[in-house]
Amino acid sequence: MRKIFFRIGLALTLAATLSGCSGDPLRDVPRLAEVDVAEAAGEAEVVASDGGEVLPETAASGEAPRRGLLGFLKRKADAGKAEAVAPGSVGEVAAKPDGEFAEPADVETGETAAQGAAPQAKAVAVAAPAQDRGLFGFLKGTGADGGGTLTAMPADSSRASRYAPKPGAVDAREVPFGRTLPYGEIARVCNVPETQLGTKAGSWPERGARYDLRDSAPGSTGARTYYLTGFRDGCARQFTAALVMFGSPETWEQIHYGPAGESLPVLATDTAFEAVKSRVCRVGAGKPCGKRMSALERDTVFVSLYERFEDNTRWKNLLIHGGEVVAMGSSD
Repeated sequence: MRKIFFRIGLALTLAATLSGCSGDPLRDVPRLAEVDVAEAAGEAEVVASDGGEVLPETAASGEAPRRGLLGFLKRKADAGKAEAVAPGSVGEVAAKPDGEFAEPADVETGETAAQGAAPQAKAVAVAAPAQDRGLFGFLKGTGADGGGTLTAMPADSSRASRYAPKPGAVDAREVPFGRTLPYGEIARVCNVPETQLGTKAGSWPERGARYDLRDSAPGSTGARTYYLTGFRDGCARQFTAALVMFGSPETWEQIHYGPAGESLPVLATDTAFEAVKSRVCRVGAGKPCGKRMSALERDTVFVSLYERFEDNTRWKNLLIHGGEVVAMGSSD
């Protein structure tokens, strides 16, 4: 029985406690109708800025910040706009008329700072222009905007310099166009159109010619300037003579390997020809070229220069092979 009465008493105690909690919790809070409200109440308060302007207190935006890549880019863009609008926060750099830059000004706020944004942006654009990227930017980097210029290839890489005769060669000297050479000398004339070198007087070989002979005074029997073209360096060879004739390798063999050849003097051109013939025809010295003669005559020829038209007692021979003057011999 004691346990029953104990449980009944505990239940009554809990019921009384709960009934006390169910009362009005705001009974001690004054109601709005019972409070006197001032006429200016409810108006937004304002906060004075440092520059003296009165700015309304902004409320927190209800828009949640965007997440992810787009949100990151938007925040970067907003930050860039803020820097462009308010450059006075980091000190303004103004350009002087003479191109110099003034010292950073004091930090400005409000309307004065906003007015200084345009001059600063202009000064920065002039002082640090944007640079092009990629291939065209690289090429432009040495141009007028990059402090340099794009230069052409040096002259020593030209064809005339690359294939020029070796120092000491009989045709190593270069002379300007129009100069007259004494008989027995040979020189190069470069960068002159072939049509300005005179009338074509002959060519070698006759079919598929590689070397052309130009006469500066056709029809004359006196000594005059001749030009020979077809060389590797692109320059003509100039010499003076009254008569010029081509001589074929086959004719040379007939003369020198015949009975009369034993009494002929051996010139520098003869020795050089034996070396060329052995290399092209694959035969020994003193042996005819044979079946490879056509290959030898394709770019090998003798050029005989006579001092007088009616007298052949004084002459000079040139051996031309592979677009070069290989040797020169004379009757002296």
